[in-house]
Amino acid sequence: MLERIFKKKKPEDIFWNWFSKKADLYFHFERNRDVLFSKLKAELEKIHPDLTFEFSPVFEDGTRELVISADGIKSIFPIVIKLVKQAPILQKWKIIAFRQPHKEVTQINYQDLTINLKDVFFRYSKDKGQVGLELNIRGFYESPEWTAGIFILLDNVIGEYHTEMSLSHIYKKQLDETEVNNLFPIENLPQIIQDYHLELNN
Repeated sequence: MLERIFKKKKPEDIFWNWFSKKADLYFHFERNRDVLFSKLKAELEKIHPDLTFEFSPVFEDGTRELVISADGIKSIFPIVIKLVKQAPILQKWKIIAFRQPHKEVTQINYQDLTINLKDVFFRYSKDKGQVGLELNIRGFYESPEWTAGIFILLDNVIGEYHTEMSLSHIYKKQLDETEVNNLFPIENLPQIIQDYHLELNN
């Protein structure tokens, strides 16, 4: 009896207990975005300092998504998975692990850089259960902005999980226009990854 009373609560349980009480406030977070986002970040940091989050718009069915993200840090993927698995069922909420693909996105804006998906092509190789990627990008040059922008692009095309777990390496180069017909458009990447996973599991 005493053991149950004094048993320390898990950080995940503490977080979800807190969020459950604030769920309606966060469903309408636009009313007080800065304060609510700051508090949510602080609560996630109690589990791990690099955890982050995103909210979806309100969908037609009256629900909204809370996305828990590792911000592309592979070492804390298990923490995200554990946290989301322990999420309670909350009315009007869908709790999602990792940033998801966004098929409607046609360009990425990062700092002063704009990357149009129509300017991104690739070759690939099968690499011991993962896909090795050679990105051929119109207007590409080596810079920190391009490196960050490309990871944001991949998150939008294949999602955060597959960007980190399904790609073995990413090589980036300026597009040679004479090679376009020998390359895949970036929109084909999700299907190629899916087909390779099916091949490995059959």
